[in-house]
Amino acid sequence: MKLHMWGTRGSLPRALTHQTFVQIVDNYAKKAEKAGMTSISEFRNALRDGDLGHPLVYGGNTSCNEIIHKNHRFFVDMGTGFAEASGQVMAQGRTEFTIFMTHMHWDHIMGLPFFVPLYIPGNKLVIYHVHAQAPEHIKIQFNGVNFPVKWDELGASVEFRHVKLYEKLHFDDIVVSPFALDHPGGSFGWRFDADGYAIAIGVDGEYKRLTPEALGKDHPYYKNLDLLVFDGQYEMDELASRYDWGHCSPPIGVDLAIREGIRNIIFTHHDPRAGEAKEERMLEQATRHAQKQLRFYKDVWATLHQETGPNIMLAYDGMEFDMDKLIPRNQLGHITKT
Repeated sequence: MKLHMWGTRGSLPRALTHQTFVQIVDNYAKKAEKAGMTSISEFRNALRDGDLGHPLVYGGNTSCNEIIHKNHRFFVDMGTGFAEASGQVMAQGRTEFTIFMTHMHWDHIMGLPFFVPLYIPGNKLVIYHVHAQAPEHIKIQFNGVNFPVKWDELGASVEFRHVKLYEKLHFDDIVVSPFALDHPGGSFGWRFDADGYAIAIGVDGEYKRLTPEALGKDHPYYKNLDLLVFDGQYEMDELASRYDWGHCSPPIGVDLAIREGIRNIIFTHHDPRAGEAKEERMLEQATRHAQKQLRFYKDVWATLHQETGPNIMLAYDGMEFDMDKLIPRNQLGHITKT
């Protein structure tokens, strides 16, 4: 099972201005000088291979993730990253698409009108949603005013399937189920279980409920997770002025991951105004916080044979995480420590 991230910005897509691009190039040129590079060729190769830091930028498109397992490919949300995926899915000859929606906010649906397979007769999109009014909120984009194409002019067929909260959906050996997040208007995470691995997409969420008791029925969806995609839009000191905006901060995700034994956590839904320096500062803050908190949960991580705690990462467009490179949880107990 793999996770591919097509869009990792929140609220708005982020375009690189001339000034921002110059700053990025200047930053990496300084790193190259410190590394002793003396030619453009060395610099170019280092950028391509990630030797000066990877990635160069953190996100541009809005939220869209893809879960890939055997012959199944599931999209979560249809931000502008969904439109970005058009080229690949067309090249693969795919004609059927399964999408799970977290919620109906603009940044999570704005890619659909630009998803090329939507206009090809014979193609089919199946959209799973928890919000009862999802079809009308999605269709309203195609009113001929906000977008020139009307809904009844689309070439592909689109089927909406309403899912009850906590309902388990089965796709061969994959189990997919929604759980509740804390977000204005309601938002729902999606958990994918297959072959002894589990991935949860936890955006958009403010995570006001943190303890197992407060999480209630949602708590089991964080248990035995191998990977959590977490809403890390703001720094901790920004949250006070953004209460009830529906987004969270990396240290809170770290606390959850350490307590629940979540082996990997990826922070996404980056603030569209946040540059690379801020994102990397937030990653450093999260890593330091994890080091402080880990001593209270050594027994949890000893059982997982991952004494250094959760792997903490920042999302970027094009990022891919391969679960098959991990040891399945059901085999961890048979590992001999070296």
